[in-house]
Amino acid sequence: MPDDIKGLGPVAVRTRFGISMLPAIVYGLLLYLLIWGAPVEGGVAFVTGLFLLPMGIAAVVSAFADPRATATEWRHIRNGWFVIAILLVLSAVVMGEGAVCIVVATPMLGAGSAVGSATTLWVLRRLRRPSATGLVMVLPLLGLPVEHALVFPEKQSEVRTVIEIDAPVNTVWRNTIEIRNVEASELPFTFSHGIVGVPHPENARLEGRGIGAVRHLRWTQGVRFQEVVTAWEENSYLAWDFRFGPESIPAAIDAHIDVDSSYLKLATGNYLLEPLPGGRTRLTLATQYRIVTPMNAYCDFWGWVFLKDFHGAVLQVIRDRSERAVLARR
Repeated sequence: MPDDIKGLGPVAVRTRFGISMLPAIVYGLLLYLLIWGAPVEGGVAFVTGLFLLPMGIAAVVSAFADPRATATEWRHIRNGWFVIAILLVLSAVVMGEGAVCIVVATPMLGAGSAVGSATTLWVLRRLRRPSATGLVMVLPLLGLPVEHALVFPEKQSEVRTVIEIDAPVNTVWRNTIEIRNVEASELPFTFSHGIVGVPHPENARLEGRGIGAVRHLRWTQGVRFQEVVTAWEENSYLAWDFRFGPESIPAAIDAHIDVDSSYLKLATGNYLLEPLPGGRTRLTLATQYRIVTPMNAYCDFWGWVFLKDFHGAVLQVIRDRSERAVLARR
């Protein structure tokens, strides 16, 4: 690319932006295949894949579209975001990327792209050489081996949700230990299930009683896993360890979010039932999980979002079924 290109006004920038889309998209797809297409044993390149990758893509867009840096910073940022949006669509349609991954990744991709655009524009204006932007473009390639060589801190997290039910504890208990044949009409509308399309619960079947019993869970989209009971206090407390198999969560749902991996582990859960005055019950559902990433706070936020929605959906089913059972006996 020539280092000195004259006469680049607004029209020329728009024209060159159209031309820049092709190399930016090709570059982005190659990076996607390198970073996300072949998972590396031991973890996922979060910073490289979610932040440095869009920085590099934005650098390609800005360097090709406006090598003399005549456009505003906002135009550069918008151009980068436009290409990122195209790549997100391609990742879903062509690569089969899951909705959960896209939703979780989009804020980070947008931030990385904006930083990449701003950094590239700064380089162009300070160094006056479009070729110098290659330093930004190669950041993902430099960051990938470094990130895989690093060790990140572990974070233990818990999501806890409470609901009060107009039913005695023994009725709530029966509707808690087993939750059979959940109809879609019983579930509330949530961001996770209604907008993102996260699988929702269909059935929880109990096999056995007491410690060692197994709850077999079935969710939509082919999700299957088990909860092995580790504590059983009749009408009071139920706790379990999650158990996932190789086919528990189909890759078609999301190949890059593994809930039983080195970077994310859904570990344990429990229900606590507390009797309240007037024959009512306070029911608490808690889920504990572990994350080991370079961006634990960000991942923890999304864990809270998805688990809160799941908790709310399950607790509503238990509440409604328990309260209907009380009304049926009157």
